[in-house]
Amino acid sequence: MERPPSSFVVLFFFILFFSLAAVTTFLQKSPTMDEPIHLFAGYSYLKWGDFRTNPEHPPFAKMWAALPLLPSQLADVRETPHWDFIPRDGLGISVVDCIYRVFFTDNSGEALFFRAKLQMIFIGMLLGIFIYLWAKTLFGFEAGLAALSIYALDPNVLAHTSMIHTDLPLAAFFFIGTYFFSRSLAGFNARNVLCAAAFFALATITKYSAVTILPIWMILAGAFFFSPALATGGSATADSRMKQLAKVAAVLFVAVLGSYIFIWGIYGFRFDAIPGGAQHLDVARVLPAQPTVLGRFFGFLLEHRLLPEAWIYGQLTVIKGLQRPAYLLGWISPSGFWSYFPVAFIVKTPLPTLALICVGIGLAVRGINRPQATLLMIPALLYFAFAILARTNIGLRHILPVYPFLFVLAGGAAGALWRNGRWMKQGVVLLGIWAVWVCVSTFPDYLAYFNELIGGPRNGYRVLVDSNLDWGQDLKGLKRWMDQNGVRKIQFAYFGWVDPEYYGIDAAYIAGAWLGYDPPATQTAEPFEYVAVSAQFLYGPESERSRTAAFRSRKPVAIIGHSIFVYKLAENFVRPTG
Repeated sequence: MERPPSSFVVLFFFILFFSLAAVTTFLQKSPTMDEPIHLFAGYSYLKWGDFRTNPEHPPFAKMWAALPLLPSQLADVRETPHWDFIPRDGLGISVVDCIYRVFFTDNSGEALFFRAKLQMIFIGMLLGIFIYLWAKTLFGFEAGLAALSIYALDPNVLAHTSMIHTDLPLAAFFFIGTYFFSRSLAGFNARNVLCAAAFFALATITKYSAVTILPIWMILAGAFFFSPALATGGSATADSRMKQLAKVAAVLFVAVLGSYIFIWGIYGFRFDAIPGGAQHLDVARVLPAQPTVLGRFFGFLLEHRLLPEAWIYGQLTVIKGLQRPAYLLGWISPSGFWSYFPVAFIVKTPLPTLALICVGIGLAVRGINRPQATLLMIPALLYFAFAILARTNIGLRHILPVYPFLFVLAGGAAGALWRNGRWMKQGVVLLGIWAVWVCVSTFPDYLAYFNELIGGPRNGYRVLVDSNLDWGQDLKGLKRWMDQNGVRKIQFAYFGWVDPEYYGIDAAYIAGAWLGYDPPATQTAEPFEYVAVSAQFLYGPESERSRTAAFRSRKPVAIIGHSIFVYKLAENFVRPTG
C-alpha cells in the first residue's frame, strides 16, 4: 500500500498556495469599508493606549493587524481638533478625518495595509492547519487533505482571510477552541483545558458574539454526557457521569476566568477607555431607552467597574444595532429577514462543498461516522441558529464561524467516498476539479462570489448586497477601467471610507456617498460623462437606494468587480446632485 505524504509536506504546500492566493487577491483590491477604521483603531490602541476609536469591536484583531505599523512614524493626530471629538462623534467625520490623514495623506496607505493584511493571513493559515488536524483525527488522512483543500479553495475564505476585520479570526478561535474543548472532554489534561480556555479568551477579545460559544460548549458537553457513542469508554456510569460533569465545569470555569483576565489585559487593566479619565465614552447613548433588566445589568457593571468601559460600550452598541435594514432577493426589510442567512449560505457556498456537506449528513443519517458528524454539526447548527435569531443581516461573514466545522464534515464525506471504490474516487476527483475551477475563475473577485444556482457573481446583486458583494473593494479596478477608456473624471456614489483620490480617481461625489469629505483642491474643473455607483447604493436598503433610483432602469456600460456599476450620461439625462 502506498504511503501517504507526511502532514509536514501537506501543510507546507497549503501555506505556500494559501499565502500566494491571499496576497495576489488583496493586491488587486482596495481596502474594504471597515478596514481603515480598524487599522487606525488598532494603531491608536498600541501606540497611545487610547481606546476611544471604534469601541464597537473588541481590540485584539485590530491590534494584531497594527503590530507591523509600530516602527513607522505615522502622523500623530492627537494634536488635531478631530481627535477630541471622536468619543461623541463615533464613526463620523472626526474619525474619518484622522484616518485620511494617517493612511491617505501623510503616509503610504498601500504599504501600511500590505503589512497589516499579512498579519491577518497568519490567522487564516492557523485555522487551515487545525481544520486539517481535526479532519485527519476524525476521519483519516484523505479526509484531512480534502477538508484542507476545500478550505484553501473557498472564495469566501480567500476574500476574508486578509481582511482587517473580526470575522475570520473569530471563526479561527471558535473552531480551534472547540477542537481543544472536545479533546478535554474525551481526554482531560492540562494542555487541552488551557488551550480551550485560551482560544475562548481570544475569541472574547476579538468579537462580542463570542459569548455564544459558552452555551454552544455546554450543549456539546451535554452530547458527550448523555451519548454513549461520544462519551469516553462507552456507556457512562453514575460515577463516570459525575466525573464528566466535573470536567465540563472545570473547563468552563477556566475559560470564563481566562477570558475575564484577557479582557482586562487587552485594555491595559484600565477601566477608562481614554487615558487620564477626563473624557469618557457616551455610554448613556447606547443604553436601552427604557428601563430593562439588560440596562440594569450593564449599569451595574459600569457602576462597579467590573469590566472595562470600552468593552461595555461596545457590547451595548452591538446589542442596540442587532436588527437593521437589510436587502434580500430584491426586498427591503427595516429589521432583517429570518431567511437571510439560509439564503446567503445556499447561494454563496460553492456547490462542490454543498454536495459534500450533504453527503456527510446523509452518511451520518445512515450511521456512518455519526458520532463525528454530530460533534461537528452541533456547534455549526447552534451558531447558525444564533445568527438567524440576531438578524444582523449585513453579510455572510457573520456566519463564517460555521464553515470550518462544515469543511471538516465535507472532508470526512470525501474521505469516505474515496475509500468506496473507483467510481466514487472519480466523483471526488470531479468535485475537486470543480472546486479548483471555481477558485480560479472567480479570482480576484472572491468577495462578490455567488455560485451557479443564481448564475454566478454577475447576478449577485439580485440576491444580496453589502459585504456579500460590495464593500468598497473595487477602487483599483475602477481606476484601471478609467485609464483604459480615457476617462479622466467621473461622478461617484461610493460605498466605503477609503479615499478614491488616493488611487488617482478624480471624482465629484453624489450626495450620500460615505466619504468623510470631498476636497475640491484635488479635483479638476472639467465636466464628466460617466457616473459610477456602488451596488449598495443601487440595490441596498431604501435609505441608500433612493439617491440613485434613476440608474436602476439603465444599462451600465461597465461593471467593475461585480460591485461598481458605470453609466454613461445621455445629453438629456438629469444628473444627480452632488
